[in-house]
Amino acid sequence: MHLLYLTQVFELANDPGSDRHFYHCSTLAHQGHQVTAITSNLEYKTATAKYPGRGLRPIKVHVDPLPAPDRLYQGHRAGNSESNTPSPASDLVVWYVYSYSNIRGSFARRFWYYLTYLVAAFWTGLFVPRPDLIYAVSTPLTVGFLGYCLSRLRRVPFLFEVTDIWPDAAVATGVIQNRWLIQAAGWLERFCYRQATRVVILGETAKAYLVAKGVPSEKIVVITNGAAAALFQPPSGSGAGRTEVRKRLGVEDQFVCMYLGAHGRYNALSTLIDAAHELRHDPRYLFLLVGDGDEKANLQAQVRDKGLSSVRFLPPVPRTEAPALLQAADLFLLPNRRGEFYTMNLPNKLFDFMASARPIVVAGTGETGDAVQAAGGGIVVPAEDGAAMAQAIAQIASLEEAERLAMGEAARRYVWQRFDREQLGRRFLEVLEQATQSGGGS
Repeated sequence: MHLLYLTQVFELANDPGSDRHFYHCSTLAHQGHQVTAITSNLEYKTATAKYPGRGLRPIKVHVDPLPAPDRLYQGHRAGNSESNTPSPASDLVVWYVYSYSNIRGSFARRFWYYLTYLVAAFWTGLFVPRPDLIYAVSTPLTVGFLGYCLSRLRRVPFLFEVTDIWPDAAVATGVIQNRWLIQAAGWLERFCYRQATRVVILGETAKAYLVAKGVPSEKIVVITNGAAAALFQPPSGSGAGRTEVRKRLGVEDQFVCMYLGAHGRYNALSTLIDAAHELRHDPRYLFLLVGDGDEKANLQAQVRDKGLSSVRFLPPVPRTEAPALLQAADLFLLPNRRGEFYTMNLPNKLFDFMASARPIVVAGTGETGDAVQAAGGGIVVPAEDGAAMAQAIAQIASLEEAERLAMGEAARRYVWQRFDREQLGRRFLEVLEQATQSGGGS
């Protein structure tokens, strides 16, 4: 099988962010399939070019997927996950195409980012070897339209993965307010659902949401996010690795409440700032926010305005370095925005937190909170309620260390039982094989 994988953001082992796409593509390559990914040359977390100075020229990179899932990240930690030298042994090829890079500050800029990728990826997709399937990942919806167009020209089936349900997510966060643009995006959304052979979604609640929108249930496949056991071995604990990381950060004696992930409107990180403000008179607590995004400058301004010395911001870290940094935490914080739409949230960071074997405080009901409660791995409080989050933090901090570690270990067991990347990768391959057998779109 040759899969053409279209995604605006494709993060490798040494990049910050999610490993979902890289892991799925590497799983296919390990099974002997050819994968060609076309992605943006923009490093999304930092809004900088991954390969600067290339202009409009696409860059072809042969990526080593490594021979087996349980060794997927070995070697990548040393920074050799990719090579510009063509290798006939590599079954995973990534094309980085030009995209507009000044994306921060307005939706108009973000739209140009989407549009330039659409044009550049379409042109590149015309000249790659003919695939057997095309897999397009939204957001944005324009990638779904790109997948459909290339599937018609190459006469192959098209699968559509929906990571955030647009335009609903953009409307809920206030990113899009123009009613004509909302109507156009809604039409494009329905068009992509109709034309796709399969629609892949990240959670059961999101599936029910799409069914209510009129997408046939039998067309929708749930493949959640997860965590890779190879990346989190050995498990986080209280040993030398944790001590070393905490010493390097200068947090040996503090109770570290950590968030690692995107700093955007969707993430409701003001809740963490409010919780830190509630606990500002207790010097034990330190809040570490790791990552980047559109809202980071605003969050830093909130911290300055409130005069909080207990909140520190750290830059994003490569995927392979995240587990070591996560060991420094005593507790993880995962806020959600208020509203029924956000109950569908089941982010990748949840599984990283659970795999790191620490208690979690979730602000907001829904699938994220349900998973933490089912595992016995933490506490769930109302969304956007900093005072309630502060109370939950204090409650967990008052426990004996053995009790906190037991909560974390319960979360870790739960994630390996239900959300192991290797199991999810096999499910991904099954869906592709079924789509190949069933033929074109509906």
